[in-house]
Amino acid sequence: MAPAIPEEADDDRKICFCHNVTCRVIKAAIRAGAATVSDVQKATLASTGCGGCEYEVRDILQKAVKKSA
Repeated sequence: MAPAIPEEADDDRKICFCHNVTCRVIKAAIRAGAATVSDVQKATLASTGCGGCEYEVRDILQKAVKKSA
């Protein structure tokens, strides 16, 4: 079962500037079953350009896992 992730005010915040990916798009990928950074990268392209946002992608994923536990 995909983690339940509440909608938040920062959902429109751009996480990946290389591929124009917002927090909302990353959360949607997680809800759809992305369980690792690699899964999120494949689903959204976030952190596959320069890689500078990988720590933020990882943070969003970790928070989603904590909230679902």
